[in-house]
Order: sequence, then C-alpha cells, then structure tokens
Amino acid sequence: MSYSWEPKWIRRKIKLAESIEIETCYDEATTLFLCPLCIDITKVCPSYTDYSNIIPEKSLYFFSIEDLMHHMRTHGREGDVSKLYIVQTESEEMEEEEAEEE
Repeated sequence: MSYSWEPKWIRRKIKLAESIEIETCYDEATTLFLCPLCIDITKVCPSYTDYSNIIPEKSLYFFSIEDLMHHMRTHGREGDVSKLYIVQTESEEMEEEEAEEE
C-alpha cells in the first residue's frame, strides 16, 4: 500500500459568474483545486497542456468550485484583488460608454 501522492496539476479557466473567470490549478488525479490568491499558480501549473507534479507547501486545496469561491470571497489581504480579472463583452462595454457620455 502506498501513501504517496503524485499530482497532475494543469491550469484551467473556471467561469464563476456571468462575467467573472479565474485561472487556477486543477489536479486530475484527485480533482482538487488550488486557490490562485494563496499561491503563485505560474510555479505550480505553468501550462494548459502539460502536467506538473509539484506539491505546493502551505497551500489550501478545495474539492469543489463552490468551496473555492467561498474561500476567495473571504480572503483578507487587500492586494489579492489585483490577481482577479473581469471579462466583459463588447455590448457591456458600449453600454458603459454610453452611460458615461450622458
């Protein structure tokens, strides 16, 4: 019986809401997610196609997207928000520009 874990981290984009996407690491061996605010995901899973077997130290693992979302909402550090980005469609951008002009 083996007590070791060999992860298969791969980078994934996850859609959280209508216009919010995040990039995080997903382990295909255990179906775990990493918090992109807690660790630097470029070191753990730099590619969308190649697997990485790095086991990050002092990181949090989540079994579901909902758990990860809840954790990210309750994050306490101010600088973490800069790592998130919002995807807008062209129609939303045009509506915002029209509202600013009026």
